[in-house]
Amino acid sequence: MIKNPSLRNLVMIWLGWAIVMVAFQRWVDLRVELKRPDHVLFWTAIETGAGSQRDKAYLSDPLLNRHVSWDSEFYLSVATVGYDDPAVRAIPSSFKSGLGPYCTAGTDSDGHSLSYAFFPIYPMATRLAALPLRLFRLTPIARSKLAAVIVSMLGALGGMIALYSMTRTSLGEEGGVRAGFYLLIFPSGFFLAQVYTEGLMIGLTFGALAFLLARRWGWAALLAASSRCGPSEGHPSFSAVLNDDPPSLRTHPKTKEGGSVE
Repeated sequence: MIKNPSLRNLVMIWLGWAIVMVAFQRWVDLRVELKRPDHVLFWTAIETGAGSQRDKAYLSDPLLNRHVSWDSEFYLSVATVGYDDPAVRAIPSSFKSGLGPYCTAGTDSDGHSLSYAFFPIYPMATRLAALPLRLFRLTPIARSKLAAVIVSMLGALGGMIALYSMTRTSLGEEGGVRAGFYLLIFPSGFFLAQVYTEGLMIGLTFGALAFLLARRWGWAALLAASSRCGPSEGHPSFSAVLNDDPPSLRTHPKTKEGGSVE
């Protein structure tokens, strides 16, 4: 049982948000018919047409399929099989953007899987989260997909708690809870519940900064280093740990004894 009422409120807000996100994405697909394809860019018509993802196994499994698209394919592939998954497109050295040709990863000697363009931290976390899900009768892809959504949502929860910790000294308990709440309801918060890296990276980055403010150097370094193994949005926390001046934190006007990370 969580004794701190503010943290308890944050967890309840997060749980309600997670349920709403899963339900809404299922409901909207049943109630709204999209006008396809999207012609906003030269490549979007091909990628957004009806059935455009049918030849991509990782984007076709029915479980939580509203939470995947585009880059999700590569994260799920790395988490399920590895970087040289033959089910994912690969390119030869002679490849020209928009012209091809594609080849098969792990089979063609000159083939380079497109998965190599993606950092490993999110697929690694997904693979770990998928281990206990082996108890359920799920396909490997469905298991990875469920694990990836869980990782994204737990990362969002971690980001909420870290944001609360960093802001409550200046905004008070209620203000800290509101900061976490606003993180979820901001329009881009929608991506924190998808098979994308944003949820995990928010958790790692905000967590590193919160521990840095609290002068918990070991935890700050661990989370910052982990975020460095992800997309560029996690790099500022790594830089902050490397470039920080400890005395400046010790004299932070709003922080007593190095902060309030719990």
